[in-house]
Amino acid sequence: MADSAGAVLRAVLDLGPAPRTAVARHAGLSPATVTSASRSLLAAGLLTELPGVGGAVGRPTNPLALAADSNVVLAVHVAATVTSVAVVDLAGIVRRTDRIPHRGAGPGTVLDAAADRVLKWRSEIGERVLGLGIATGGWVDRDSGTVVEHPALGWRDVPVRDRLAARTGLPTGLDSHARGLVHAERLFGQVGRADCAVVLFVGNVIDAALAVHGSVHYGPRSGAGSLGRMLGGAPRPLGDYTERALLDRSPHPDFAALVAAAAAGDTPARALLLERARALGQLLAVLIDLIDPDTVVVVDRALDAVPGVYEAYLAAVREFSAVCDRPEKVVIATSFDGRVLELSAGAVALHEIFAAPLAHSNPRYFKSNEN
Repeated sequence: MADSAGAVLRAVLDLGPAPRTAVARHAGLSPATVTSASRSLLAAGLLTELPGVGGAVGRPTNPLALAADSNVVLAVHVAATVTSVAVVDLAGIVRRTDRIPHRGAGPGTVLDAAADRVLKWRSEIGERVLGLGIATGGWVDRDSGTVVEHPALGWRDVPVRDRLAARTGLPTGLDSHARGLVHAERLFGQVGRADCAVVLFVGNVIDAALAVHGSVHYGPRSGAGSLGRMLGGAPRPLGDYTERALLDRSPHPDFAALVAAAAAGDTPARALLLERARALGQLLAVLIDLIDPDTVVVVDRALDAVPGVYEAYLAAVREFSAVCDRPEKVVIATSFDGRVLELSAGAVALHEIFAAPLAHSNPRYFKSNEN
């Protein structure tokens, strides 16, 4: 049975400040249920009531609004060379962010540096911290809170969630960044209430996530979405199209420089990114034919920055898909350009809060050391 408080909180997120009657219609709940749930959410400090405005029959109504200014989560995204730490509020706004370079450190040092930053920021900010979300690439088992395998980091069987929960004392969740982005797109992005959506993440790892009827698919081993060993555009496997792999074929010092050069007209740089887009477009065609999603969100730093890259994705889908002859209606860029890493991690915590906002924590997915 759906959590009625969660349905009310999500409706207010979708609608913005709204009277209880509009919330009831949007959430598909009875007015009495909305009244009861909103009373609990107001008491919990997750909703606030705005000053009354005139109603249809002259009685004032008090719109409900998210208490975003006073409720945040902390977010940690662990990438191949840098950890991003952020403060994300209840409305999905990134209020603060910073990067911590790894400098070749092992998992213990990387995670302790992230925990130190979380603790520092927690002591500095005035908002209530509802939890900590952690996201990374590779094979992530959210139930055990473990990074099973992250090839770019060289991590295997690292108990990430428990280590950060122990250091920070916060309710803590871990998930893959692709699955975190599905949650973020559903809560704060363009996907919204789409019946079926896919996110393809293209960075130092290449992976995907799928949501159907509002639920993200995990599989019995939390292994769903791993694509790095699949064949893309022959003769190269997809692993040859990660950002690191492209840099091995380029004179540029980092991927941002490669994208900037391609955007400025560097022919070899642009050719590399177009080759990758064609190969991954073929992969998208397979995913679209297999799943037939409403929306496919592509996270690729070159997608909008380099002329022709988005069109190369579309052209490959158009050529190789049996069911999608208008890919421009299906394939879109992420809603969070420049904030992808922060939102992927923040949504790991936020989607649990919106699902069951009155619960202190979900013991299956979160671990807390608070008494």
